[in-house]
Amino acid sequence: PETEAPETEAPETEAPETEAPETEAPETEAPEPQKITTRPSTTVPPTTSFTEDFGKNEFYEKYPTCDCLTAECNYCSNLECTVKHDLVNLDLGIQVTSKLQWKKFHSIMFFDEEGNALGNFKWSLKKIYLSGCVSCQTPPAVRKIEPGTEALWVFSLDLNDEVLTMQIKMGGEVLYENVLRGDCAEIYKKVDRFAFFDTTCENTFNYSRTEMVAGARITPDCAGAC
Repeated sequence: PETEAPETEAPETEAPETEAPETEAPETEAPEPQKITTRPSTTVPPTTSFTEDFGKNEFYEKYPTCDCLTAECNYCSNLECTVKHDLVNLDLGIQVTSKLQWKKFHSIMFFDEEGNALGNFKWSLKKIYLSGCVSCQTPPAVRKIEPGTEALWVFSLDLNDEVLTMQIKMGGEVLYENVLRGDCAEIYKKVDRFAFFDTTCENTFNYSRTEMVAGARITPDCAGAC
């Protein structure tokens, strides 16, 4: 008698799932350090509305974070686009209100008394940089912040007993701290001015007439740029 072989079915197989690699938006290059070519005038910016900083009985003016990376500011080499501020010897840090993002950096350039660019500070919810000195991931306290959160944050360089400490604070709490040593401390002890770059008119900073002197292009509309 004829016999039929039993039918067999090939097992079904699924193609392995593949995930698209995560890509990051290209970072904006900080302008190369160079000597300032345009000296500041004595123009005093007009009065704007006052706001009170947290934890202090002192008043500040809200100004936009004017971008110095423009032709009008000679790509961050025009002192009219900077703010004179003795950052390392005064308690008042640089206070900025902005939306915090995972990849978008907030960037500040620093200058010495002669107008020479010293370096820049950049940070996001993911990374922190200080030219030539710091390059690291943010601590857990920063990484847990929801992207898109609008907050007042403070960058400071505090010099105490010849020790220079870099901090990022928010709501009176220190979220990041790093003691600068060696050449890093020597360089950033010289900070006398700052400017913002790769920023927008929606972000603001607290301007103190008693402790800061703004360049002529640091105005409520960034000299027409906003």
